[in-house]
Amino acid sequence: MRGYITTLLLIAGLVSSPYIGFAAKIVIDPGHGGTDPGAVGVNGLYEKTVNDEVAYRLKDVLLEKGYEVVMTRETDKSMTLQSRVEIANSSDADLFVSVHANSHPSSSIRGTMVLYHDERYPNPNYPASEEMTKLTPESRKLAQSVLSSMLETVPNVNRGLVPSSAYVVRMGSIPSILVELAFLSNAQDAQMLASPGIRSKYAEGIAAGIIRYLPPVFRDIGKHWAKDSIIRLHNEGIAQGSNGSFYPNNELTRAELVAFVDKAFGLKEEVVTASADAQVSVNGDTVTEDVYGDNTDTEPPPAVFADLPNNHWSYASMVAAIENGVIRGYPDGTVRPDQPVTRAEVAAVFSRLSEDDAVISQVSKNSAFRDVAADYWAHSAIMRLSSQGIVQGIAAGVYGPDRFVTRAQMATMIDRKLNQTSTAAFAANVQ
Repeated sequence: MRGYITTLLLIAGLVSSPYIGFAAKIVIDPGHGGTDPGAVGVNGLYEKTVNDEVAYRLKDVLLEKGYEVVMTRETDKSMTLQSRVEIANSSDADLFVSVHANSHPSSSIRGTMVLYHDERYPNPNYPASEEMTKLTPESRKLAQSVLSSMLETVPNVNRGLVPSSAYVVRMGSIPSILVELAFLSNAQDAQMLASPGIRSKYAEGIAAGIIRYLPPVFRDIGKHWAKDSIIRLHNEGIAQGSNGSFYPNNELTRAELVAFVDKAFGLKEEVVTASADAQVSVNGDTVTEDVYGDNTDTEPPPAVFADLPNNHWSYASMVAAIENGVIRGYPDGTVRPDQPVTRAEVAAVFSRLSEDDAVISQVSKNSAFRDVAADYWAHSAIMRLSSQGIVQGIAAGVYGPDRFVTRAQMATMIDRKLNQTSTAAFAANVQ
């Protein structure tokens, strides 16, 4: 039976779940164009020629990797800087990358650099948009990722990250960078830029940097506080989305909670359970031992729930959770897979999956959260996970047990738990 459920779980998780999809969106801006050739190399090479070939190849590479791509221009035409930014701002994209080649009065200067706006170095003559000022950390991270990847792909002098007041990196509303591939004013750099093979490698290097910063998933997490956790969980096959979005601010449903937990930790044959304390009612429904009760009852869980048909996307994982005692049904014969879950409920589920109760320090009955009394039904679970740093309060001394959990909050909790497990395993191996 367990193998059958596992098979169903894989099918449900990979096929039937409404949360599957890939589609980060990147705006690529080939610099100059049309009547504006940009810099002219010592070998007569126009900058716009280099920019176009690298940018168009970058587009192809990103499309192959699963990104959506918006080009500020698809042909050799003149464009204002404002129009380029307007395209980026109106495209609902995640990142903006402008491609350029460099020039310098000294022909001995060569190398690669990346420009970005930095709030620490404001130019009073060229103020940045409010959005770009706030996005300084993200633009800097993107710039560093792309610079490192380009230099790995096409070794050259590292000219570093350059805080800049260039229009396209200071006036947008998404993380933005301007790449300076190499110097057309330097004979060695210009020779490299004239090579179609090297230009292709530059495009691949830029793409690799983008992938490092933001894998081609979920267009709605580019500026979200939980981005890093969501990306890590996606790479582990745990976090999924639909239609290119993760919906980080959506309330987490009971079915999603169970699916997240099962993908991250697996539903085991024996699950450690916390003691059931006093009951509490949320919107008139009991959410303690009725749904998260002790699995030592002799009475087996019901085989059928009125609101859990076998074609529900979470059916297999919900059945496994029920059989393992992680959750139970309501007295009215429902299990309510699509009902949002509270922070207390999530703590209860995490607690029942814990294998280290014996080594966790005794948690004081004096709750660190003034809204979680010692006799609250989920007190021990909340305190246990809080002591481990897996759950945190919503404010100083406030846990908010009856608040609904978002998908982003769930991702960060699982990420913390996985990181804690990995750290503990490492420590055990080196002792």
